[in-house]
Amino acid sequence: MRLFAIGDLHLSGHPPKKPMEIFGTRWKNHWQRIQEDWKKRVGEEDTVLIAGDTSWAMRLREAQEDLNEIRALPGKKIIIRGNHDYWWESAGKLNRLDAANRMHYLYGTTVYTADRQFAVCGTHGWICPGDNHYREETDAKPYRRELLRVERTLQEAVALHCRCTILLLHYPPVYDLTKPSGFTDLLEKYHVPLCIFGHLHGLQPHTVFPRIYNHTLLHLVSADYRECKLLEIKLDEKGVPYESDC
Repeated sequence: MRLFAIGDLHLSGHPPKKPMEIFGTRWKNHWQRIQEDWKKRVGEEDTVLIAGDTSWAMRLREAQEDLNEIRALPGKKIIIRGNHDYWWESAGKLNRLDAANRMHYLYGTTVYTADRQFAVCGTHGWICPGDNHYREETDAKPYRRELLRVERTLQEAVALHCRCTILLLHYPPVYDLTKPSGFTDLLEKYHVPLCIFGHLHGLQPHTVFPRIYNHTLLHLVSADYRECKLLEIKLDEKGVPYESDC
């Protein structure tokens, strides 16, 4: 079994109701390019992590066309909620609806791969204090709530005794690309070797991330940053994750 990751698919039906190429040439035919890479590299026994902002749909019924496109692709999918996933009703409901489709939705919960190589802790994350968009009056409460969710999932992961724990977020665990937060404190406290996230756009591909932050490998998997190619996550002989595009 192999593990892959991608984020920020930003689907909007077929043909797309909101073509993403209005945000730059790296988005041109982005979903077609992602699917081509996915089908070439992912097998049915593999797992793909999707780091939020999956569909522009406002309601679950409107998101079904986009979700069907993902269901049709090979492998098991583990999905978290992004800040634009307004269609997301609850992880419990989504998991009941998709139980037979090998689609699993995480929101403050933890799952593990069948071979117990990876424990995946997933939640939304939040804007961190210090960020230009952070407002104490509106962001302090959800920020603290997300920290509690992350810590609970990491505690669950410890009990699973998998070779590697991955924290899957939508928002980055750092602000201003390099500055610490409560999320980086938890990554250090629980010795998490890998954090995967999306949300950030407009960066030159492969320039800022991956980077090591307090012994945690940080990977940005937004579709435009990844040039519409999935990241394959591998472990060395000691169980330490490393970057791979092979």
